[in-house]
Amino acid sequence: MYAGGIPIRKHLPGLLPTIAMPLLDHKREMLISLWLGNRTRTAAHWDLPQNLACVVAGRRKFTLFPTDQIRNLYVGPLDFTLAGQPTSLVDLEQPDFERHPCFREALEAAETAELGPGDALYLPSLWWHGVSSLDEIGAMVNFWWRDGQPPHLTPLNALYHAVITVKDLPPAERDRWRVFFDHYVFGDDGDPAEHLPENARGILGRRTPELVARVKALLARVLSR
Repeated sequence: MYAGGIPIRKHLPGLLPTIAMPLLDHKREMLISLWLGNRTRTAAHWDLPQNLACVVAGRRKFTLFPTDQIRNLYVGPLDFTLAGQPTSLVDLEQPDFERHPCFREALEAAETAELGPGDALYLPSLWWHGVSSLDEIGAMVNFWWRDGQPPHLTPLNALYHAVITVKDLPPAERDRWRVFFDHYVFGDDGDPAEHLPENARGILGRRTPELVARVKALLARVLSR
């Protein structure tokens, strides 16, 4: 049994003065959450925000995998999940290597950490991690933050769209789209709009609330057809 992700500012504001986090800028916009439970286990998953996980009571074991191990983690559906995040189907405690043979390679890249009360662990954005509570009673406080904004526009939305628009294209055409994404999104060739005046860069221009609103309206019109 556990109560997970309880927003402290909303439900336990009186606790905030007692959990000041000197490792983070207190002016940074953060979500601070409390987790309470007994011997629970969380399947390997990733989170969009960066996370500083601080154990308050009991011991917790973290198993971490770099982002690129997605190919070896046998991830379940992207859009049909128990708690909002896609999760690995592999049981970290008793992996079935007949069903999930590539998981052996993931384990070679894995890192583990056992935390006790007072310990903290930094989890980078998009790193896979599974968590096991090792004692009868466990409590943890998480400090979540993002460097990218706004939080309700996430790259996962773009991934959903790309899956249904790009994945099943003919291979040659898909490879050409890869060139476009590398050029415009990942910046493999530098600034793709460097040769354009600022007022003619359109969606490639400086990100402003007005630009975001305009692109959202454009996508809403297209997707509603």
